[in-house]
Amino acid sequence: MSKHIIAFDFNGNDNGPLPVIKAANLFLEKNPSFKIILVGDVAKLNEVYKEKIHDNIDLVNKPLVSSDVKNIRQSLNEDTSMNFALDLVKNQKAHAIMSAGDSGLYLGGATLVLKRLPGVSRPAFMPLMPTTKGKKFLLLDVGANILTKSEYLVEWSLIANEYAKVLLDVSVPKVALLNIGTEDYKGTDEVKTAHEILKTKNINYIGFQEPRNILNYTTDVAVIDGYGGNLVLKSLEGAILSFKDLIKNKIKIKLIRKIGYLFLRGAFHDVAETLDYRNVGAAWVIGVNGVVIKCHGSSDEKSYLGALNQVKLALEKDVLNKVIKSINSKELENNA
Repeated sequence: MSKHIIAFDFNGNDNGPLPVIKAANLFLEKNPSFKIILVGDVAKLNEVYKEKIHDNIDLVNKPLVSSDVKNIRQSLNEDTSMNFALDLVKNQKAHAIMSAGDSGLYLGGATLVLKRLPGVSRPAFMPLMPTTKGKKFLLLDVGANILTKSEYLVEWSLIANEYAKVLLDVSVPKVALLNIGTEDYKGTDEVKTAHEILKTKNINYIGFQEPRNILNYTTDVAVIDGYGGNLVLKSLEGAILSFKDLIKNKIKIKLIRKIGYLFLRGAFHDVAETLDYRNVGAAWVIGVNGVVIKCHGSSDEKSYLGALNQVKLALEKDVLNKVIKSINSKELENNA
């Protein structure tokens, strides 16, 4: 494969194929060394998009979406867009996969088809999150595992530490567990046990952090169970959007504020762009042997473009192979 090839399952999202094709075209205009294989209901795409698609886009018509999201092994036998895209990566016909389809099917399918990395019991969802300092941090798990054991928290901390070195260009990442307080005695038994184990590991573990501080870039890696992580993620997304709406509404109230906004518009735009999670656009599925990116079900064009840029980062930095090499050399701290 001469170009970087991305398999993009575009079935199963909330907004249809239009934002997908627009984002793909825009991405390829700026990144001609990439190729995108769009897999999904091509008839629906042709209904909403009549313009010429980029020469580096291939369309594969796979309109079927799994009929049983609860039976992952059975769903793998179906001729779905997601399964086809996963097989492209498995058979080395694509370097990475993206999908906004069902999270459980995607996680399970990626785990069964591409297999887990050494020393990983449970893969996790891990987005790059914006901060007020202009830097990013890794947050995991944000929904892949609702029930979490202490060993999972330890494993995720260790593997995310390796991802942070490559993705964030930090030689010694700060790693924290998210908790309801910073004191050792606070939290669930699983969190407290993981806390004690991580103190013994050869990473820069800084202890417990409270979620209210993470937007201020207090850590490079923030680890939490999937239930709590999903709540943190959606709360941050909602708070940022609500803050932007609040500013707009307050500006409209008085003429003097509208005039002031004309002078501060650039600053407001910069703040909004810094904290706009759509610029990241997706979560990494870490712990599987592949570059696997999970897009938000309600993604728009900007979100998909952000997700494509995440794949670009992964492939150009050779993130997966570097993480695998590091894991193999350390045996993930002797399997945590």
